[in-house]
Amino acid sequence: MTALEQIRSLYEYNEWANNHILDASSELGEEELRRSQGASFDSIRGNVAHTVGAQIIWLGRWSGERSEALALLGGDSSLDDIRRSYEMSHDELRRFVESLNEKELGRTVPYRDRQGTLREMVLWKSMFTVVNHGTHHRAETAMALTALGKPPGQLDYVFFELERA
Repeated sequence: MTALEQIRSLYEYNEWANNHILDASSELGEEELRRSQGASFDSIRGNVAHTVGAQIIWLGRWSGERSEALALLGGDSSLDDIRRSYEMSHDELRRFVESLNEKELGRTVPYRDRQGTLREMVLWKSMFTVVNHGTHHRAETAMALTALGKPPGQLDYVFFELERA
């Protein structure tokens, strides 16, 4: 398997796992979505909004384009708004990943971090970072969902592979 095939597989997994979290989250009421759960971004709503926001921002760094999906993530955004943001982001990520070639994975991507410091990272490493970041926050969100009686099911990569086999 080439590096490009691995990246494509990881992004298929990322979308699959995000959808599991969103499906389980949609079974909750607004109060439960916003209830403090001790996650990195406090609530299920906070975590899912942060996770998609990060993937949108990173895609913009890679592509140089700004996504309309980010506008859906204001403080009062509903789960429907957040789900739409994920749908848009997943569509944009699919197009971006499909446009890549092996050579491009090794290019350096300059960006500014949240403090405004200029940084750079190799494309494939930053793409791996986004999937890993999503896995971290999905695990927190899965625990919160399970505590509320709405477990998202198995999110491990092996279950993704078994399902698509």
